[in-house]
Amino acid sequence: MLLGTMPCSAGRCYTIETTADGGRSFTSLAAPIGLPTDGNAPSFRFADPQNGFIWVPFDWGAFWSTHDGGRTWARLASPDIVSFTTSDRNVYAVVARCTTRGCRGYQFAHGATSTTHWQKEPLAFEPDGPMLGLAAHGLEVWLLGTPKRSRFARHDLLARSIDGGHTFTTSAGPCFPGLGGELEPSSTRVVWAVCSTGMMGAASRSNDSGADFAPLPSPPLVNSAQAAPASDGTAIITTGGVGRPLYRTTHGGQTWKPVAPTGKNDSWYDVAFIDRRVGEALLESGGRAATVWRTTDAGATWSKIPQR
Repeated sequence: MLLGTMPCSAGRCYTIETTADGGRSFTSLAAPIGLPTDGNAPSFRFADPQNGFIWVPFDWGAFWSTHDGGRTWARLASPDIVSFTTSDRNVYAVVARCTTRGCRGYQFAHGATSTTHWQKEPLAFEPDGPMLGLAAHGLEVWLLGTPKRSRFARHDLLARSIDGGHTFTTSAGPCFPGLGGELEPSSTRVVWAVCSTGMMGAASRSNDSGADFAPLPSPPLVNSAQAAPASDGTAIITTGGVGRPLYRTTHGGQTWKPVAPTGKNDSWYDVAFIDRRVGEALLESGGRAATVWRTTDAGATWSKIPQR
């Protein structure tokens, strides 16, 4: 499924496109009313064919869910969603009460993807703001952020749970305090990370479920770079730059090779793998509408999905 905008009487309106045959044909579904067309772009995730979620980060946690395959959507009234992910029919979220002055009362919420009646637990640490990275693989959950009053710390903090968020242990994280980072687990053992540095991006990888991270010799990255693992050893990384190709590793991030065609005005983003071989990515060229590209060989080659 894809979420994007199309011309309409109001200027631009969101629509959902769904395919069941690898992009050869699409069916349109109505997107929920109220999605912002300016500012922060919504995040779109289907945990399974029936249960899907749309979340607008840094917009006081605006959040919608569907439990009938996208035919109807309901907006969550409260609390605000600060960070959100799904894994194996489970929802994991950091929730809080947020205003323009900041957020307070942070909690960790978890439950089944088929409902928004989530169990809430105390957060593993009090964060200094809503910039939190959240990832899950099975019942293992990772939460990355900067604790409040950690002014002179060299690293952010990584909280890890092996029981679906009921309990957490904490250790030094792979990123810099206050700048945020994204975690992408490819298994319960291997976790990939891309961190902002303020000037550039930096990639790292853990082989022990996040206890330790080793920096990767990746190509130059900007702060918006993204890692998308297909397996523990194979991953695609977007450099975040215009005119830059996708880069691929098959050696756990120790070597990288450029893949996929790229023009001087092209930008790759939103790369994600469905399984160990099939993945999709968006390519934007010169400000025109993004096109969808697909790989069936773990990112070695990419082909454009024809538009309707």
